[in-house]
Amino acid sequence: MEIVTGLDFHLKNSSVSLGKFDGIHRGHRYLLSRIQEKKELVSTAFTFEMGNTPKLYTQKEKNRILETLGIEREIIFPFREETKRMSAGEFIEKILVERLDAKFICVGQDFRFGKDRSGDIHTLKKYQEKYGYQVEAVKKLTCQEEIISSTKIREFLQAGELEMVNLFLGQEFFVSGKVCEGEELGRNLKSPTANLLTEKDKLLPRFGVYATLSEVDGETYPGVTNVGVKPTVGDFPAGIETHLFHFQRDIYGKDICVKFCKFLREERKFSSLEALKKQIETDKAQASLELKKMYPEYKIER
Repeated sequence: MEIVTGLDFHLKNSSVSLGKFDGIHRGHRYLLSRIQEKKELVSTAFTFEMGNTPKLYTQKEKNRILETLGIEREIIFPFREETKRMSAGEFIEKILVERLDAKFICVGQDFRFGKDRSGDIHTLKKYQEKYGYQVEAVKKLTCQEEIISSTKIREFLQAGELEMVNLFLGQEFFVSGKVCEGEELGRNLKSPTANLLTEKDKLLPRFGVYATLSEVDGETYPGVTNVGVKPTVGDFPAGIETHLFHFQRDIYGKDICVKFCKFLREERKFSSLEALKKQIETDKAQASLELKKMYPEYKIER
Protein backbone atom coordinates (compact mmCIF):
# COMPACT_ATOMS: atom_id res chain seq x y z
CA MET A 1 0.00 0.00 0.00
CA GLU A 2 1.28 3.45 -0.92
CA ILE A 3 1.23 5.90 2.02
CA VAL A 4 1.23 9.63 1.28
CA THR A 5 1.76 12.21 4.02
CA GLY A 6 1.61 16.01 3.97
CA LEU A 7 0.26 18.17 1.14
CA ASP A 8 2.85 17.65 -1.57
CA PHE A 9 1.10 15.08 -3.75
CA HIS A 10 -0.45 14.97 -7.22
CA LEU A 11 -2.14 11.67 -7.93
CA LYS A 12 -4.39 10.29 -10.65
CA ASN A 13 -7.64 8.36 -10.98
CA SER A 14 -8.65 8.12 -7.33
CA SER A 15 -11.65 6.31 -5.91
CA VAL A 16 -11.70 7.83 -2.45
CA SER A 17 -13.37 7.61 0.93
CA LEU A 18 -12.66 10.26 3.55
CA GLY A 19 -12.76 10.27 7.34
CA LYS A 20 -10.80 9.82 10.55
CA PHE A 21 -11.31 6.06 10.29
CA ASP A 22 -10.67 5.60 14.01
CA GLY A 23 -11.10 1.87 14.54
CA ILE A 24 -11.84 1.13 10.88
CA HIS A 25 -15.08 -0.47 12.06
CA ARG A 26 -17.70 -2.24 9.98
CA GLY A 27 -19.20 1.05 8.81
CA HIS A 28 -15.81 2.24 7.59
CA ARG A 29 -15.18 -1.12 5.95
CA TYR A 30 -18.36 -0.81 3.93
CA LEU A 31 -17.27 2.61 2.64
CA LEU A 32 -13.88 1.19 1.73
CA SER A 33 -15.46 -1.78 -0.04
CA ARG A 34 -17.48 0.60 -2.21
CA ILE A 35 -14.39 2.45 -3.46
CA GLN A 36 -12.68 -0.87 -4.14
CA GLU A 37 -15.50 -1.84 -6.49
CA LYS A 38 -14.28 0.81 -8.94
CA LYS A 39 -11.64 -1.46 -10.44
CA GLU A 40 -10.52 1.10 -13.03
CA LEU A 41 -9.60 3.54 -10.24
CA VAL A 42 -7.06 3.49 -7.39
CA SER A 43 -8.78 2.79 -4.05
CA THR A 44 -7.69 5.59 -1.72
CA ALA A 45 -8.40 6.02 2.00
CA PHE A 46 -8.12 9.71 2.86
CA THR A 47 -7.53 9.91 6.60
CA PHE A 48 -7.47 13.06 8.71
CA GLU A 49 -4.89 13.31 11.49
CA MET A 50 -6.57 13.09 14.91
CA GLY A 51 -4.07 15.03 17.01
CA ASN A 52 -3.14 13.71 20.45
CA THR A 53 -6.53 12.27 21.41
CA PRO A 54 -6.50 8.61 22.52
CA LYS A 55 -7.13 6.40 19.49
CA LEU A 56 -8.71 2.99 19.05
CA TYR A 57 -5.91 2.33 16.58
CA THR A 58 -2.65 4.21 16.22
CA GLN A 59 -1.59 5.39 12.77
CA LYS A 60 0.74 2.41 12.40
CA GLU A 61 -2.06 0.01 13.35
CA LYS A 62 -4.45 1.79 11.00
CA ASN A 63 -1.96 1.40 8.16
CA ARG A 64 -1.76 -2.32 8.90
CA ILE A 65 -5.54 -2.80 8.74
CA LEU A 66 -5.96 -0.78 5.55
CA GLU A 67 -3.24 -2.80 3.84
CA THR A 68 -4.84 -6.05 5.01
CA LEU A 69 -8.15 -4.89 3.51
CA GLY A 70 -6.46 -4.38 0.15
CA ILE A 71 -6.61 -0.57 0.01
CA GLU A 72 -4.07 0.58 -2.57
CA ARG A 73 -3.32 4.07 -1.27
CA GLU A 74 -3.64 6.03 1.96
CA ILE A 75 -3.47 9.80 2.32
CA ILE A 76 -2.63 11.03 5.83
CA PHE A 77 -3.90 14.61 5.74
CA PRO A 78 -2.20 16.94 8.24
CA PHE A 79 -4.25 18.83 10.80
CA ARG A 80 -2.56 22.25 10.95
CA GLU A 81 -3.41 25.94 10.48
CA GLU A 82 -3.11 25.84 6.70
CA THR A 83 -5.57 22.98 6.37
CA LYS A 84 -7.91 24.14 9.15
CA ARG A 85 -8.45 27.42 7.26
CA MET A 86 -9.48 25.73 3.99
CA SER A 87 -13.06 26.42 3.01
CA ALA A 88 -15.17 23.49 1.83
CA GLY A 89 -15.00 24.72 -1.76
CA GLU A 90 -11.22 25.14 -1.60
CA PHE A 91 -10.81 21.64 -0.18
CA ILE A 92 -12.82 20.17 -3.04
CA GLU A 93 -10.94 22.11 -5.73
CA LYS A 94 -7.39 22.03 -4.36
CA ILE A 95 -7.32 18.64 -2.69
CA LEU A 96 -9.98 16.33 -4.10
CA VAL A 97 -9.77 17.53 -7.71
CA GLU A 98 -6.29 18.97 -8.32
CA ARG A 99 -4.21 16.72 -6.06
CA LEU A 100 -6.25 13.54 -5.89
CA ASP A 101 -7.98 13.58 -9.27
CA ALA A 102 -11.01 12.05 -7.53
CA LYS A 103 -13.44 10.31 -9.87
CA PHE A 104 -15.55 8.57 -7.24
CA ILE A 105 -16.13 9.76 -3.65
CA CYS A 106 -17.88 7.64 -1.01
CA VAL A 107 -18.58 9.06 2.45
CA GLY A 108 -21.01 8.66 5.32
CA GLN A 109 -24.13 10.81 5.27
CA ASP A 110 -22.90 12.83 8.26
CA PHE A 111 -19.48 13.60 6.76
CA ARG A 112 -18.34 17.20 7.37
CA PHE A 113 -15.26 19.02 6.11
CA GLY A 114 -13.72 22.44 5.52
CA LYS A 115 -13.39 25.45 7.80
CA ASP A 116 -15.87 25.35 10.68
CA ARG A 117 -17.11 22.01 9.28
CA SER A 118 -19.15 23.96 6.75
CA GLY A 119 -19.00 21.33 3.99
CA ASP A 120 -21.23 18.24 3.82
CA ILE A 121 -22.55 15.75 1.26
CA HIS A 122 -24.72 18.47 -0.30
CA THR A 123 -21.58 20.55 -0.90
CA LEU A 124 -19.85 17.58 -2.54
CA LYS A 125 -22.86 16.92 -4.76
CA LYS A 126 -23.14 20.57 -5.70
CA TYR A 127 -19.75 20.47 -7.42
CA GLN A 128 -19.81 16.97 -8.91
CA GLU A 129 -20.98 18.08 -12.35
CA LYS A 130 -18.48 20.94 -12.48
CA TYR A 131 -15.50 18.74 -11.58
CA GLY A 132 -16.66 15.47 -13.10
CA TYR A 133 -16.67 13.19 -10.05
CA GLN A 134 -19.43 10.97 -8.66
CA VAL A 135 -20.55 11.12 -5.02
CA GLU A 136 -22.14 8.33 -2.99
CA ALA A 137 -23.41 8.99 0.55
CA VAL A 138 -23.95 5.96 2.78
CA LYS A 139 -26.26 5.71 5.80
CA LYS A 140 -24.70 4.63 9.08
CA LEU A 141 -24.74 0.88 9.61
CA THR A 142 -26.48 -0.55 12.66
CA CYS A 143 -25.87 -3.68 14.71
CA GLN A 144 -28.22 -5.01 17.39
CA GLU A 145 -30.26 -1.81 17.04
CA GLU A 146 -27.19 0.36 17.76
CA ILE A 147 -25.52 2.69 15.26
CA ILE A 148 -21.97 1.48 14.60
CA SER A 149 -19.63 4.33 15.53
CA SER A 150 -16.15 4.83 16.99
CA THR A 151 -17.74 6.65 19.94
CA LYS A 152 -19.89 3.64 20.80
CA ILE A 153 -16.94 1.26 20.42
CA ARG A 154 -14.94 3.40 22.85
CA GLU A 155 -17.78 3.15 25.37
CA PHE A 156 -17.91 -0.63 25.01
CA LEU A 157 -14.12 -0.89 25.34
CA GLN A 158 -14.04 1.12 28.57
CA ALA A 159 -16.91 -0.98 29.96
CA GLY A 160 -15.16 -4.27 29.15
CA GLU A 161 -17.91 -5.28 26.70
CA LEU A 162 -15.42 -6.90 24.38
CA GLU A 163 -17.93 -8.99 22.44
CA MET A 164 -19.66 -5.79 21.30
CA VAL A 165 -16.33 -4.09 20.57
CA ASN A 166 -15.23 -6.91 18.29
CA LEU A 167 -18.66 -7.25 16.70
CA PHE A 168 -18.72 -3.54 15.79
CA LEU A 169 -15.10 -3.55 14.61
CA GLY A 170 -15.50 -6.62 12.44
CA GLN A 171 -12.35 -8.14 13.97
CA GLU A 172 -10.67 -8.52 17.36
CA PHE A 173 -9.52 -5.27 18.95
CA PHE A 174 -5.74 -5.41 19.09
CA VAL A 175 -2.74 -3.63 20.55
CA SER A 176 0.65 -3.77 18.86
CA GLY A 177 4.08 -2.66 19.95
CA LYS A 178 7.54 -3.77 21.04
CA VAL A 179 8.19 -6.17 23.87
CA CYS A 180 10.18 -4.35 26.54
CA GLU A 181 11.87 -5.47 29.73
CA GLY A 182 9.77 -5.30 32.87
CA GLU A 183 10.38 -6.01 36.53
CA GLU A 184 10.26 -9.80 35.87
CA LEU A 185 7.38 -10.09 38.34
CA GLY A 186 5.63 -12.64 36.13
CA ARG A 187 8.76 -14.76 35.95
CA ASN A 188 9.05 -14.69 39.73
CA LEU A 189 5.43 -15.88 39.91
CA LYS A 190 6.31 -18.72 37.49
CA SER A 191 4.19 -17.10 34.79
CA PRO A 192 6.58 -15.07 32.57
CA THR A 193 4.99 -12.27 30.59
CA ALA A 194 5.77 -10.13 27.55
CA ASN A 195 5.45 -6.46 28.51
CA LEU A 196 4.15 -4.43 25.59
CA LEU A 197 5.40 -0.90 24.93
CA THR A 198 2.49 0.93 23.26
CA GLU A 199 2.29 4.39 21.73
CA LYS A 200 1.16 7.11 24.15
CA ASP A 201 -1.99 7.95 22.20
CA LYS A 202 -3.31 4.37 22.21
CA LEU A 203 -6.64 3.90 23.98
CA LEU A 204 -6.29 0.93 26.34
CA PRO A 205 -9.14 -1.43 27.22
CA ARG A 206 -10.76 -1.47 30.65
CA PHE A 207 -8.25 -2.52 33.31
CA GLY A 208 -8.55 -6.24 33.83
CA VAL A 209 -7.63 -9.70 32.60
CA TYR A 210 -8.38 -10.97 29.09
CA ALA A 211 -8.14 -14.11 27.02
CA THR A 212 -5.98 -13.14 24.04
CA LEU A 213 -4.30 -14.35 20.86
CA SER A 214 -0.87 -12.90 20.10
CA GLU A 215 0.96 -12.77 16.79
CA VAL A 216 4.73 -13.24 17.03
CA ASP A 217 6.84 -13.59 13.87
CA GLY A 218 3.77 -14.52 11.84
CA GLU A 219 2.61 -17.24 14.26
CA THR A 220 -0.42 -17.03 16.57
CA TYR A 221 -0.19 -18.01 20.26
CA PRO A 222 -3.02 -18.20 22.83
CA GLY A 223 -2.53 -16.58 26.20
CA VAL A 224 -3.84 -14.38 28.97
CA THR A 225 -3.26 -10.63 29.22
CA ASN A 226 -3.42 -8.15 32.08
CA VAL A 227 -4.15 -4.49 31.41
CA GLY A 228 -3.56 -2.14 34.31
CA VAL A 229 -1.23 -0.99 37.06
CA LYS A 230 -0.49 -4.28 38.94
CA PRO A 231 -1.75 -2.99 42.33
CA THR A 232 -0.73 -6.10 44.29
CA VAL A 233 2.99 -5.74 43.59
CA GLY A 234 3.55 -1.98 43.49
CA ASP A 235 2.69 1.35 41.92
CA PHE A 236 3.28 1.08 38.16
CA PRO A 237 2.14 3.08 35.12
CA ALA A 238 -0.74 1.53 33.18
CA GLY A 239 0.57 -1.18 30.89
CA ILE A 240 -0.10 -4.44 29.08
CA GLU A 241 1.56 -7.76 29.89
CA THR A 242 0.80 -11.07 28.22
CA HIS A 243 1.57 -14.64 29.23
CA LEU A 244 1.80 -16.87 26.14
CA PHE A 245 0.93 -20.53 26.67
CA HIS A 246 3.78 -22.96 25.90
CA PHE A 247 6.16 -20.20 24.83
CA GLN A 248 9.77 -20.06 25.97
CA ARG A 249 11.54 -17.84 23.41
CA ASP A 250 13.25 -14.52 24.14
CA ILE A 251 11.26 -11.87 22.26
CA TYR A 252 12.60 -8.67 23.85
CA GLY A 253 12.60 -5.91 21.24
CA LYS A 254 10.26 -7.75 18.87
CA ASP A 255 7.03 -6.29 17.53
CA ILE A 256 3.99 -8.32 18.53
CA CYS A 257 0.25 -7.90 18.13
CA VAL A 258 -2.13 -8.85 20.96
CA LYS A 259 -5.76 -9.52 19.97
CA PHE A 260 -8.30 -9.20 22.77
CA CYS A 261 -10.89 -11.98 22.62
CA LYS A 262 -12.71 -12.21 25.97
CA PHE A 263 -12.86 -10.07 29.13
CA LEU A 264 -12.36 -12.37 32.14
CA ARG A 265 -12.31 -10.14 35.23
CA GLU A 266 -11.45 -6.73 36.62
CA GLU A 267 -7.95 -5.95 37.85
CA ARG A 268 -7.84 -6.01 41.63
CA LYS A 269 -5.42 -5.95 44.54
CA PHE A 270 -4.75 -9.26 46.28
CA SER A 271 -3.83 -9.78 49.92
CA SER A 272 -0.59 -11.57 49.10
CA LEU A 273 1.63 -12.75 46.26
CA GLU A 274 0.49 -16.29 46.95
CA ALA A 275 -3.14 -15.26 46.45
CA LEU A 276 -2.17 -13.50 43.22
CA LYS A 277 -0.26 -16.57 42.02
CA LYS A 278 -3.32 -18.76 42.67
CA GLN A 279 -5.55 -16.34 40.77
CA ILE A 280 -3.15 -16.28 37.82
CA GLU A 281 -3.49 -20.06 37.48
CA THR A 282 -7.28 -19.68 37.55
CA ASP A 283 -7.09 -16.94 34.90
CA LYS A 284 -4.92 -19.12 32.66
CA ALA A 285 -7.36 -22.02 32.93
CA GLN A 286 -10.35 -19.79 32.19
CA ALA A 287 -8.60 -18.11 29.25
CA SER A 288 -7.74 -21.51 27.79
CA LEU A 289 -11.33 -22.67 28.13
CA GLU A 290 -12.79 -19.53 26.54
CA LEU A 291 -10.33 -19.58 23.63
CA LYS A 292 -11.04 -23.25 22.94
CA LYS A 293 -14.74 -22.42 22.60
CA MET A 294 -14.15 -19.36 20.45
CA TYR A 295 -11.37 -20.71 18.21
CA PRO A 296 -11.64 -24.49 17.83
CA GLU A 297 -9.21 -24.32 14.89
CA TYR A 298 -6.31 -23.55 17.27
CA LYS A 299 -4.60 -26.08 19.49
CA ILE A 300 -5.00 -24.31 22.81
CA GLU A 301 -3.50 -25.83 25.92
CA ARG A 302 -2.12 -23.94 28.87
